[in-house]
Amino acid sequence: MIKEYVYHFLTAGLVVTDLTKRRALMMSNAFLLIETIIFIIFSYVNPIFFNSPIIGLLDGVSAIASFIALIDLQRNKNINRAVIVGTATLFFFFISYAFSNQNHDFGLIWTIFFPIFVITLMGHKRGGMVVSLFYVILFTLAYIGIGEWDNGTWNLHSFIRFSLASSVLTYVVYLYEETLYRSNMELAFTREKEAKYLEELHRLSATDSLTELYNRRRMNELLQEHIEYIKRYDAPFSLILFDIDDFKHINDHYGHNIGDQVLIIISDLAKHVLRKTDHISRWGGEEFLILLPNTLSEEAAAIAEKLRQRVEETDYPHNTKVTCSFGIIQSCQNTDVETIVDRADSALYKAKKSGKNCISINTYESE
Repeated sequence: MIKEYVYHFLTAGLVVTDLTKRRALMMSNAFLLIETIIFIIFSYVNPIFFNSPIIGLLDGVSAIASFIALIDLQRNKNINRAVIVGTATLFFFFISYAFSNQNHDFGLIWTIFFPIFVITLMGHKRGGMVVSLFYVILFTLAYIGIGEWDNGTWNLHSFIRFSLASSVLTYVVYLYEETLYRSNMELAFTREKEAKYLEELHRLSATDSLTELYNRRRMNELLQEHIEYIKRYDAPFSLILFDIDDFKHINDHYGHNIGDQVLIIISDLAKHVLRKTDHISRWGGEEFLILLPNTLSEEAAAIAEKLRQRVEETDYPHNTKVTCSFGIIQSCQNTDVETIVDRADSALYKAKKSGKNCISINTYESE
């Protein structure tokens, strides 16, 4: 329970899937909370126990700013604004602190938290620039203080040790964040490639490679979905099963390359004739199956006739004469995939027996 509450607080109640954004969100809440608590404590401790009312006042102002940024982040979920306010608060606090406190009681040691906070939340590029500006000002103050701070005990050696230690710490934090950033970018790139690969794999698994229509497996899935749909909602659909007349003659006489070209041309013709809600598949060889949702057999016949005319009127390689025969069936509630396809096949057979290049409607399912 406590763990869930802490996680909810750190994420401000947001569901964030992006790892980088989630990390920034949680770190922002954590740092702002820590900032607020520490500044509140020292706003009380400094004036009372260390006789430093000015530092205590700086602590108090910083605590208020950090607390406001924390509440704003929890309410408005604006990470960038919270980071900017938190960074600005620390920036001006530490510069003011160094100016007024100098290095009394090793006070400069607190500045080591600035690069950790800023580079972690702002990123290695923006954070690195802010930290660089911060240390230019801080090191300038520290250099000016040589021989003066702490009654002269702050000397050149003190300045060099402080400067080197701060620089090394900053470099380590910068390097860590840059490495993490690159790792996240590579991970995101890998995931994007995997998603595209899976999408392409899914497309290939459902698509006929020659015609780029649905394959038989995918059409079977669609048929099953629509059969389940009509059982619940009593919404009809129709099937058109058609094939190319005398396709074996085309392959034998002109070759399989010409036969493939004919299949592609007819597939394209069907795509242009059909509606956006219709589905077409290469059912097998020269056979095609069309699924027409919310369509009665009479409407399906009109679509089939339009396609039949287009096929007959289109020019093909070597002036090949190409026609198609069509079988149509309308669904009913008491059916299954195998039965309804068999009925469409029976209708197609009738069209073949009737002289080809025509349409036959099997009314069995709609009766």
